[in-house]
Amino acid sequence: MNVAVPEAGGPLVLTGEIEILSADGTLLARHTETALCRCGQSATKPYCDGSHERACFQDPGALGRFAAAVEHLTSGPVRITLRPNASLGVSGPLELRAATGDAVVRLEKASLCRCGASNNKPFCDGSHKTIGFTA
Repeated sequence: MNVAVPEAGGPLVLTGEIEILSADGTLLARHTETALCRCGQSATKPYCDGSHERACFQDPGALGRFAAAVEHLTSGPVRITLRPNASLGVSGPLELRAATGDAVVRLEKASLCRCGASNNKPFCDGSHKTIGFTA
């Protein structure tokens, strides 16, 4: 099972079969565990380099609103597509768990925030456009 947890004040930690793809679909990396930047400040985007601490990134690791949840997940890898200057595109089976463990969303497709400004974290709300996020 592929699992992602937005750590309170920190990165998105993923475990399972994870594939990182460029915007054109080129496979960049495969992982069984990785931490992706959620604050938008990492020098090693999409990966976390600890910049959230210096940036004083504030987020409790809760789950925002998401309307397209599924009851049962398929099997296989989750693909994380790096959209230029925008969100992380998620396709494939992923169980997203709140940092507190009190909420779970199962999804097959979503856009996750990586600029740190979304008001619906960990989901993207388009804030990257208004803050001029680059990655």
